[in-house]
Amino acid sequence: MDDAGSQPDALLVRGDKIVACGSVETLKAQAAPGFETVDLAGRSLLPGFHDSHVHLTLHGLELSRLNFTETKTLEQAITMIAEQASNQPAGTWILGAGFSVVRWGRRTLHKADLDSVTPNHPVMILSQDHHSSWVNSRALKAANITASSSNPPQGTIVKDADGNPTGMLLEQASNLVAEVIPEPTPQAFADALHAAATDFAGYGVTTVHSMAYEPANYWRNMAKVASRADYGLRVWGCIPHKNAEDALALGVATGQGGDRFCVGGAKFFADGALGSLTAWMLDPYADTDDTGVQIDDAETLAERFPIVIAAGLTPVTHAIGDAANRTVLDALEHTRELWQAKNMRPRIEHAQHIHPDDVPRFGKLGVIASVQPFHMVVDAPNAREIIPKRLERAYPFASLLAHGATLAMGSDTPVAIPGVLKAIRAAVNRIGADGKVFQEQEKLTVKQVLHGYTRAAAYAIHAEHRSGQLAAGFDADFVVLSDNPLTADLDAVTVSGTMLAGQWTKVLE
Repeated sequence: MDDAGSQPDALLVRGDKIVACGSVETLKAQAAPGFETVDLAGRSLLPGFHDSHVHLTLHGLELSRLNFTETKTLEQAITMIAEQASNQPAGTWILGAGFSVVRWGRRTLHKADLDSVTPNHPVMILSQDHHSSWVNSRALKAANITASSSNPPQGTIVKDADGNPTGMLLEQASNLVAEVIPEPTPQAFADALHAAATDFAGYGVTTVHSMAYEPANYWRNMAKVASRADYGLRVWGCIPHKNAEDALALGVATGQGGDRFCVGGAKFFADGALGSLTAWMLDPYADTDDTGVQIDDAETLAERFPIVIAAGLTPVTHAIGDAANRTVLDALEHTRELWQAKNMRPRIEHAQHIHPDDVPRFGKLGVIASVQPFHMVVDAPNAREIIPKRLERAYPFASLLAHGATLAMGSDTPVAIPGVLKAIRAAVNRIGADGKVFQEQEKLTVKQVLHGYTRAAAYAIHAEHRSGQLAAGFDADFVVLSDNPLTADLDAVTVSGTMLAGQWTKVLE
């Protein structure tokens, strides 16, 4: 992954670092007595992948919960929930994620669908984008949500014509229920985080950039587990921007930490998500007057960006709609002198829908576009329906690169299914879930996508001196692929092994 496109024959590793790249015979001459040789038998060795946008603790926890991302109908989901409830003691929470009203061919969901099979269990199911939730009557009761309940800030309790909660909670309203669910034990947190590391190793991932969309104790447990020398990932962990004053008081800032775990940036949310019609758009969604939801609006960003920058925290902002992206770019432009003086690399997470006038601003300002190619696959059919006249603004990967932007790539798991090879195919082929090519002019090459998962992602977190390339002095973090992704059929390429700091995290097959 160097600028010359080198493909050396061998790599010499000592301990947890790369010593040299070159020919087999040259490196053998440099090796210590009794060195070990690993013959990859024609497979390809690449720098370990970064997943530049994950919710690490939640990913680990959801590995053991119900997953509805592959379900095609409401009936399938109800069957899964009923089976889970039949195996759990009364009163046990039934948790899951991945529902999509669009995929299920429905306009909305109702608590009655859940009540019919879970009269004795509280239930909370998160949507595929995790920006809304579907709960039953017992969950509403546990959270004391009634007809008289008011909407929380940046959230909606959906009610029927009689004013009764339907069981659908949008954006921050989901927290009303989430807050009454019993918290996992420290051991459950540790088990989930180790399960997450093992899962990521299967995708060739050695570093993750974890976003703040979880309770404080999730972050605390993540930091504790990931700081161990034997943890199977390197973690860059963001904190909510609302805690910037606490971070300033304690002297906690971006980049602090050890070899495996370090503090990330301060996370903002400018808007919601396309699937929930809460992405903040410049123009209304088709056949509506709705332009989505503003969460951290222009006034909030103007007030809070200087505060987080003063605390030494890099601004990291979720922005999906074109209005959200423009607003964040405006705020970063207004504070440019502040963050450039501290050599910060602010990020916009998702950058899914961008007005053509704003695309060049990423490169000009030096703002990282942290994008997730597989979201495009899922969103394509829905986008054709709800923003049909603005599709050229959707996932403009090639345009961003052409204007000098840095594209750090990731998955957004557990919101989307992780898997770097799957994401490479998505960005290269641009085929949506409906089987149709989506905005062909924005296709990327395999090399460009690999760069986004290695060098660009490392650059985004100031790790370009140690990660993202196979070079002397860099971390011995690798992924072994079954074949060369630059020349082979991408559908046939698989992950054969993953190494972190010179130790196999996915044993070579």
